[in-house]
Amino acid sequence: MTSGSAPLARPFGSKAPGDPPAPWPWLRWLMTLGCAAIAVYASQYFFHRPEGHFGEHFRLLLGHVSGGSIALLFGPWQFSDRLRARALGLHRWFGRIYLAGVALGSIAGFGLALFSDKGLPTHLGFGILAVLWFATGLMAYVRIRHGEVQSHRDWMIRNFALTLAAVTLRIYLPLSFAAHFAFAPAYITISWLCWVPNLLVAEWLIRRRARLALNESGLDPRHFGVR
Repeated sequence: MTSGSAPLARPFGSKAPGDPPAPWPWLRWLMTLGCAAIAVYASQYFFHRPEGHFGEHFRLLLGHVSGGSIALLFGPWQFSDRLRARALGLHRWFGRIYLAGVALGSIAGFGLALFSDKGLPTHLGFGILAVLWFATGLMAYVRIRHGEVQSHRDWMIRNFALTLAAVTLRIYLPLSFAAHFAFAPAYITISWLCWVPNLLVAEWLIRRRARLALNESGLDPRHFGVR
């Protein structure tokens, strides 16, 4: 585990010597627009009650949509170095609002997972996603309350990767329709595919940054369990 290692801790708004360059600006803006688009799309449920199991558990759906939309709208700004450096108080308030959205969205999402279409495989896929979404958000909150800034940032990366499952889900579903895949096996697969690769990529990014920072400091990453 790389989180919380002393050589990696640093103040908000600063970069460690080994930090890789920030992703291309257009990619960050594309991610932000994608999150906003999904939040706008989900807002339809505030105006009409859908049919099927969503309609049967409408209160859970509204809780999930409300929390998820908050997380999608506020999450991308948590990774703005400019905002963190120039308006730390605003960054903190955005973080509180984001994590409140995660808590609401994940608890309601877990309830919905118990009734998801196609049975046990999707109950597990979406249910585990909800549990991890809540747990990583809680870890991010606990770490920053203890002043462990770098560990907090790592857990926020993991958490936001799970928040992005709302986006990747709505990429994979239309693609499966376009490819004429049978709905049942496609939906079962996507209930896992929408978040497992996201989390793996997040973990790779965290470990890559830690390895580069340690190499830049002249330390052996293997001594810190970083591969």
